Amino acid sequence: MLSPPPASSPERIRVDGPLNRVPEVDEPAYHDDEWVDEDLLESEGLYRGSYKRLVLLYTLAPLTIIVTIALLAFLPQIAYHDHKKDNDYPYPALLPYPIPEILLPAALFALTHLLRPTLSAIPNLLISESLTATLISTVLTSILSTFARLISLCFLLIQSYAKYKQPTWHDPAFIRIWWAGLGWAAAEGVVAVAQGYSGLALYRDVLVTSPIASSGVATPDSTEQQLSASVERTPLLPRRTSSYQSSIPHPMNSSTILTDPDTELENDLDQLLALKARDELEDVLGLPLVYIPPFIPPLQRINAILLSLGLFLLLGVSLSVHGPIAVLLIGLAAATHALLSTLHAPGVLPRVGLHSAAFISAVVSLGVLFTGLGVWGGVS
Repeated sequence: MLSPPPASSPERIRVDGPLNRVPEVDEPAYHDDEWVDEDLLESEGLYRGSYKRLVLLYTLAPLTIIVTIALLAFLPQIAYHDHKKDNDYPYPALLPYPIPEILLPAALFALTHLLRPTLSAIPNLLISESLTATLISTVLTSILSTFARLISLCFLLIQSYAKYKQPTWHDPAFIRIWWAGLGWAAAEGVVAVAQGYSGLALYRDVLVTSPIASSGVATPDSTEQQLSASVERTPLLPRRTSSYQSSIPHPMNSSTILTDPDTELENDLDQLLALKARDELEDVLGLPLVYIPPFIPPLQRINAILLSLGLFLLLGVSLSVHGPIAVLLIGLAAATHALLSTLHAPGVLPRVGLHSAAFISAVVSLGVLFTGLGVWGGVS
């Protein structure tokens, strides 16, 4: 009579030697943590993660915008006392206070946002060096944004309906400028959040939660086969079938899927465009968008809101003073905006690092806000 096989062979307890031990029949020869890593996934055009989870985490960005703007909207009524009764600006019946202060800066931000591609294209036509052209276009965009903010304050007749000759937070002009800064920040936040969701949508088809099948033995060959099923190569994605074709069994193999050539070509072209868009986005950010920590987008949105308020307060003071001081304040606002825009410019952000740029922007934005409050006497 044959004796039953031992429960384990001596190779199970062998821990030294170049081969370590020979795997038994009842255990997988490979484990996904041994050979499947981020580099392998990225080399195949895939990323580890859940699209639904990423979208849910990115929801923190719009929620941060709403909460921050709501808190800052009530701050003047608590700390600086809203001067609504002292405001003599002739508001139309359909546009009561503070709707004009919100809508006009938001509209001018939309205009500058539409002009940014043109300003970015002009230096590229004149200068061959890409980084220099990017820096020039960034400076031009910052100057345009600064003058758009200044023009919005002029159109709102801030100085004409000011109660005091010198800037002070007791003046209703201070609250009107505050609302103008929030209007600009709200429009900027909407555009930024929309761009964020559009960027995440580019990764919808290349995110995997587990590249290895849950059943069966995991081997490098089997994993390569599974990865190639969704990798961006020819074909870029698994073939899709029409409802008519999918209902017809293949005469040779019931598992074979018939495809519509037009649908297949359209699908491949869409994925090529998505691949190109992801590459361009990763060149700007310096890393895949799906690898950005969840706290970075909300921090960026808070920075933008604080910066908007600070710049509007500085530019509001420039309307009440004349000569070199006004030029200095306008130049300071433009230079600050240009500095922060340069940190996030293509070719610069990957060198600085997204985390460093976000924290530097936080410090600068807080400094600009307190400087703006200081010139209005709002920090004493």
